[in-house]
Amino acid sequence: MKAARPSWKNARPISKGARSLPDDYLIRLPQLGLTMTEGMLVEWSVATGASVSAGDLLYIVETDKIANEIFADRDGIVESILVHAEQTVDVGTVLGVWAGGEDNAAALAPAGPTHEPDANTNPSPTTTPTPATAPNTATLTRIVATPYARNLARQHHITLSLLNGSGPSGRIMAHDVQAAVHTEDTVSSTRQNGQVLRGVKKVVAARMLQSQQEIPHFYLTAAPEISELLWLQSSLKQKPGLGHVTLTHWIATAVGLVIADTPLFRTIHHDDRQIVLEGSDVGIAVATDAGLYAPVARGLGAHGLADNAAQIDRLVTEARNGTLGTGSLSGGATTVSNLGGFKIQRVYPLINPGQSSIVGVGRQQSLFRPDDNDAPVLKRELGLVLACDHRVFDGTDGARMLQAIVELLEDPLLIIAQARR
Repeated sequence: MKAARPSWKNARPISKGARSLPDDYLIRLPQLGLTMTEGMLVEWSVATGASVSAGDLLYIVETDKIANEIFADRDGIVESILVHAEQTVDVGTVLGVWAGGEDNAAALAPAGPTHEPDANTNPSPTTTPTPATAPNTATLTRIVATPYARNLARQHHITLSLLNGSGPSGRIMAHDVQAAVHTEDTVSSTRQNGQVLRGVKKVVAARMLQSQQEIPHFYLTAAPEISELLWLQSSLKQKPGLGHVTLTHWIATAVGLVIADTPLFRTIHHDDRQIVLEGSDVGIAVATDAGLYAPVARGLGAHGLADNAAQIDRLVTEARNGTLGTGSLSGGATTVSNLGGFKIQRVYPLINPGQSSIVGVGRQQSLFRPDDNDAPVLKRELGLVLACDHRVFDGTDGARMLQAIVELLEDPLLIIAQARR
């Protein structure tokens, strides 16, 4: 995983006495997505006085439905830690100081109060100790674990330092934590009075509430006739390298083509501004044991169906394994949420904050419709619902977007022909 590259455009001002300190000495909270304004520091992986090398894990910050691992982009010694675990701070806040900037460390403390965790929340006695609050020491045993494993450990109050990792170089994997859960006799009793939301599920719950409260939704429905698409998909399964293509890949590619054609369909509302996003990125909703993710597939309108399918499959696998890279959840103006594997006719999804639409996909149905002579004809229809942000779309705009998607799904050769334009 590459080290996250910071963006300082939303950096908070620092005190007058520290303005002369070069940025090279500052460890700031980076902006990991276009609409990210704050993040919660989950834990430090180094202590004050620790020597680190470029590529070492510095800390984990939780935002946009994922725990992001932030890596050092230089060799150095962490002289001071200013923001501790469980604190929520704004993008650009100085979290710590490299050696050489210690004289100004006190002046760099975040301006104004940070968002402390609820005082009534009792931390679990088995929660992993936070390295940031440990006494000063030159060295610290680093716990190497995937973000998904860390999320599971927090949810089930498992101490990572007590586990033996089965991954490369002793990395703790999700199944290591799951095995510990099954052998923890006290876990079931702690859940009798309900489970406190943590990690990804807590973030998703907050963002969905934000979506309902802040985004004015309206919904449009359609039922494209997809007999030709299903026939073509069945034929492609016999071709080398195309056997893995599913209906989700077709739909996501169609959405990518539509938003690539019309800038309005990739416009989002942010801070009372309309922002047109570049490219044709589409989020893919993925349900996991840790919670709901929506990793973003890049440039679907500019690539072929097979390449898009491979990219989407990789993102889905990483989401379920807890190995999504930094930035995988940022960007994109729309998402595809497919529940067609269930007996659900239509899905009325909530728009992800930071986006302006979402396509809900229900199951396909076989039913008879009258033809021009009123004779019954077997049709295969797909339940589609488009949710739109009324601050960006009016009814006609949403209708044009949904109609364009329907036309491609009903004439799937256009999807193949238009790719790579």
